[in-house]
Amino acid sequence: MTFEFTIPPGTPTNVRTNRRTAAVDAMKTTVTAIAARELPPETSMTMRHEWAYAWQDTTTEPVTLGPEAP
Repeated sequence: MTFEFTIPPGTPTNVRTNRRTAAVDAMKTTVTAIAARELPPETSMTMRHEWAYAWQDTTTEPVTLGPEAP
């Protein structure tokens, strides 16, 4: 499961950090509660929170690589 958020340019750095951290904490709490309810008790979960600046982003639209299957 991956989430990518784009924080608007011009938002002050300290606001971005505080809001991002609060959002990540809230998502972690919610996902943990859902997983504990829906998955077996032996299930474990790790969460990775990273922050990256897109110095260059060359993301493209999806490309169809071949003909559709019959």
